[in-house]
Amino acid sequence: MEENIGLTPNQIEFLAEDTIITIVPNFKMESLIFLSGEYGPFIPSFPVKVPLWLAVSLKKKKKCNIVPPEWMSFDYLEQQYIQENRVTDGFVDLPDNFIEISTMLLSSCPEDINDVNKIRSLIEDILNRRQSKLNNSLMNHLQSLKDNEPISTMEFKNFSMMEINRVRSSFVSGINHLYKIQSLDNNDNNSNNNNNNINRTQSNSQTASRSIYSNTINFSK
Repeated sequence: MEENIGLTPNQIEFLAEDTIITIVPNFKMESLIFLSGEYGPFIPSFPVKVPLWLAVSLKKKKKCNIVPPEWMSFDYLEQQYIQENRVTDGFVDLPDNFIEISTMLLSSCPEDINDVNKIRSLIEDILNRRQSKLNNSLMNHLQSLKDNEPISTMEFKNFSMMEINRVRSSFVSGINHLYKIQSLDNNDNNSNNNNNNINRTQSNSQTASRSIYSNTINFSK
């Protein structure tokens, strides 16, 4: 049975839905009070900040337009993509919940996003480039383990929870498999060393016994 490690994608997305964004309502209503806080009042054409989950819900009911975060612009994402390609030893810093927020907004309110097709394409390019670099890093790390180097930790800087989640299970499974192989190899080596030590001890004992035997027994012709 495969071990369940960390949060699931749905759980990560659920946490991201608490991100505060701006909407422009087309209805009038007093403030709404939830466990997470109070949001509103809602006045037509006046921007108001609400959690992402509420914004998506109101959008589905055609009660508002969603204002995309500043980083969901062509200029910003293009620069991020350029930087991602320039950085070879790591990853550029992306906004919190980058994958979850962009996925939900592209799905729920594409008409509210300028240059939406270009934005969608750039986000895919950024994520694909990061995934490619991650795969190379993991392969290099696994290769070092195959060469019997000690198993060490890997540090992921500027990497989102969702990105780590996508590779965590398979990578941990691979690490565990290689660890078992290393353990078996080490046990075999220890066993061989012990056998060699036993053989040396037996050989030394036999040599000593023969020496004593030769010195104490007189052979007559």
